Amino acid sequence: MRRPSSSRRIIAVVVPPVDELDLVGPLQVFNSINRLAGRSIYTIEVVTAADRLTVEGEGGVLSFVARHHFNKVEGACDSVLLVCGLVTRTVRNAALSAWLKKMATGVRRLGAVCVGSFLLAEAGLLDGRRATTHWKFGRELAARYPGVRVEHEPLWVKDGNIYTSAGISAGIDLALAWVEEDCGAGLAHEAARELVLFLRRPGGQPQVSVSLASQASEMTSIRELQIWIAEHLETRLTVEDLADRMAMSVRNFERVFTREVGTTPSQYVLQMRVEAARRQLERTDGGLKHVASAVGFGSVDVMRRAFVRLLGITPRRYRELV
Repeated sequence: MRRPSSSRRIIAVVVPPVDELDLVGPLQVFNSINRLAGRSIYTIEVVTAADRLTVEGEGGVLSFVARHHFNKVEGACDSVLLVCGLVTRTVRNAALSAWLKKMATGVRRLGAVCVGSFLLAEAGLLDGRRATTHWKFGRELAARYPGVRVEHEPLWVKDGNIYTSAGISAGIDLALAWVEEDCGAGLAHEAARELVLFLRRPGGQPQVSVSLASQASEMTSIRELQIWIAEHLETRLTVEDLADRMAMSVRNFERVFTREVGTTPSQYVLQMRVEAARRQLERTDGGLKHVASAVGFGSVDVMRRAFVRLLGITPRRYRELV
């Protein structure tokens, strides 16, 4: 494990009211690292862009107390993390923009959680850069700031020393990515386990998984079939097999499934297999042949063609990037 030589100072800048999880999630990651390491790897200061030190949560349930105003930050710091709320994404604060520009040139990392990317864009820090935000607001970000190269899919994006994330739980993924940069994958995985995360997601992971996006069907039988498919990806899953399982004709099954899920059965199975293969490539060192077999692809070449078709990248290259 890489061991930083001294404590890393992280300044969390909040523009209230803030989304509570956007703030608490990343900070909990850094606090967990300190506890797991048995020493202070990170020191964290919450500062505010408002006049009052009390920081209201957007949900109206929680509030926080900032240490001081952002313009009172003195001395060197390692990283800055910007957090705001849905309403405050439209704030125009010239003093904050100027401070962020100044800090961007002096810190190792400058990050924004969720719609905090709007405030980085307002400061001109995302001009000509790749960036992301919550999937609901990607088009708005692109329309308001046409100089930003908005990427709508990733959980988080790094361009230079500037990081943007999709927000909510993706803020946790971004914080874990920072931990891995600083301390190595081992400690990052240990923190993820302590936080009871289902899996650690790399930045390139889509914001909405195939599994989650397609489970909105009102038909219990279709949802149950989707669960069954996920548990049997390594088996033969033709449209005929699935229709038989549902006790439907092939024609009626294809019509009902497509209506309920938004994609054809064969396309859904392909997407699920690619998603499962991605998890294997991210979490294991198994060879491509083993991964292809485990998720039901007939061969490495079939898996490669599916990756290129759906993701525009080969499985081998995907593993190199994550």
